[in-house]
Amino acid sequence: MNRLALCVAATASATALAAGPAATADPSPGKHAESGRHHAAPKVASEPTRLARAILNTKGITYAKAHVGGIDKASLPRQNLVDVSNEHRAKTSPWGHKKGARVALDKRMLNGILKLNTKYHYKIEISELVGGRHSRTSKHYAGRAVDVAWINGRHVGKRADHRGLMKACRSLGATLVLGPGDKDHDTHVHCQW
Repeated sequence: MNRLALCVAATASATALAAGPAATADPSPGKHAESGRHHAAPKVASEPTRLARAILNTKGITYAKAHVGGIDKASLPRQNLVDVSNEHRAKTSPWGHKKGARVALDKRMLNGILKLNTKYHYKIEISELVGGRHSRTSKHYAGRAVDVAWINGRHVGKRADHRGLMKACRSLGATLVLGPGDKDHDTHVHCQW
């Protein structure tokens, strides 16, 4: 009996030695006691990505379906947010001063857009983010400005509460806010961070 036990032990040792050190190491946590594998931790979404997703999932925020200068689906505001929510950059329109460029959206602006609804309870329609035609030095092309054309179901310039929205933008850190009464802003509110 001792011989049999000795043979079994010698066979097990020889098998382990032939298989190498990985076979004798204690398995790390894994499926069914497989040897542990190093899995990359899930990628944490960037702040702009997280905010873009939150805006897209907010019912009180809608988006224009065309630009004043024409239709380019790739540069509409909703598509700008979809691109950023998928960790891409937003696309400008094929006209204007930054034709077809890719632009990062500023997290301060995205936070401001979200808070206009969640904190100040405005239902808004975004008419532009980086798309459309703007002045050569416009912060739209830097991903730092939003245009709002509808507020609580009313068009800006036609009894919409644009003054309240403009005040809310300033409270949310906007550095430039323009609206009816300002040159070229009779039909929308421009908030820039």
